Amino acid sequence: MKKALLALVSVYVCLCMQAQDFTSRFIARYPADSALVCVTISPKMMEEILRSETEKDAAMIEIISNLKSMQLLSSESDGASYYTHALEVLEQNEDLFEPLALITEPTEDSRILIRKREDTIIELVMLTHTNGRFSVINFTGNMDPDFIARIAGAMQAP
Repeated sequence: MKKALLALVSVYVCLCMQAQDFTSRFIARYPADSALVCVTISPKMMEEILRSETEKDAAMIEIISNLKSMQLLSSESDGASYYTHALEVLEQNEDLFEPLALITEPTEDSRILIRKREDTIIELVMLTHTNGRFSVINFTGNMDPDFIARIAGAMQAP
């Protein structure tokens, strides 16, 4: 019985480790870096933020209810280095992430990537390096193409 329980726990730990999102993978490389700021916003908090707005968007509230988390990771300094390391993390996990958009301008580099499980988008990663700053916005949960289009549109807005 103990062996079966130990085997079950081992399998669970392995599955949890495989289920890490991009931000968790990236932070594992910089566990004690005080220049990186990470904020995690739960779906409940996102719903509360939307409820506080005067105009309520029922479609967006529905989309947010399908999210598990939103993580914001940023640094005001050494952005080029962090961006390069983020690209290395993506290369190491290239079988998981599918590029969706690439924006390259003289002062900005941005990428949008998705991770799917079967036909469902379960993770959206937005990497940005602008004027020495680095940021990652990482959504996890079940997302549909409408949500992706809204996010991509917001990213390209002036």
